Amino acid sequence: MTSGLIILDKPSGPTSFDCVEGVGRIFGLKKAGHTGTLDPKVTGVLLILLGETRKLAPLFEKLDKIYVGIMHLHKEVEVEKLKEGVNKFKGEITQLPPVKSRVKRVERKRTIHRLEIQKIEGNNVTMFIDCEHGTYIRKLFHDIGVELGCGAHMGYLRRIGVAGFREEEVVSYDDLKISKEKYIIPNEKIIERLKIKTISVSKEEGSKVENGVPIQMEDKKDFIRGERVAIFIEDKLRAIGTVEEDRIKINRLLNI
Repeated sequence: MTSGLIILDKPSGPTSFDCVEGVGRIFGLKKAGHTGTLDPKVTGVLLILLGETRKLAPLFEKLDKIYVGIMHLHKEVEVEKLKEGVNKFKGEITQLPPVKSRVKRVERKRTIHRLEIQKIEGNNVTMFIDCEHGTYIRKLFHDIGVELGCGAHMGYLRRIGVAGFREEEVVSYDDLKISKEKYIIPNEKIIERLKIKTISVSKEEGSKVENGVPIQMEDKKDFIRGERVAIFIEDKLRAIGTVEEDRIKINRLLNI
């Protein structure tokens, strides 16, 4: 059964769901999913989860994102004024999600880790954005335009990173069709790259895990209540659990 992660270079045009279907067809899979939706016109890093790896989706929910985009100003702005306006959006900001969004339209806090002007060409400003998950870049550019008093909108956007998964690793549809297996990141490597804590159990105890029996912890000093843990039976990832008082509750089993 095929499972693992593909770092797809999403082209402009198709929806994220279209991309999932396309990759699924290449691998002959009916079950695939993605993390971190991209608008149809946005390109770049889209993480596709194959088969049973879809069960790891909760581990990707709060990963930081990195983008390069073009903010189109509706009027020219002096460079110093532009820099001052942009700087006001570094750190914690308050955003009201756009009208066309999947979340409730209430103000929420988001953190912009880095916000840099890379190039200015007339009214087009190329920006580098490293931000917390759930940040709306289109709204960010709009709000900067309001702050500058000139108005602005997003002219182009490309996602170049999702946490440790970067643009340098992306694969196109054409490359997948030629040699699909070489681009799969296995589940064990995914856990390693996400820096998820792990616990290994014996084959005997593993049979209990496979029946949903929680793992009792004798020494819990390395774990924090509420955090997710990857559970290995021998050297294979078999389940994802959550740390409770003195045990790890089994949340999801991988049928591999």
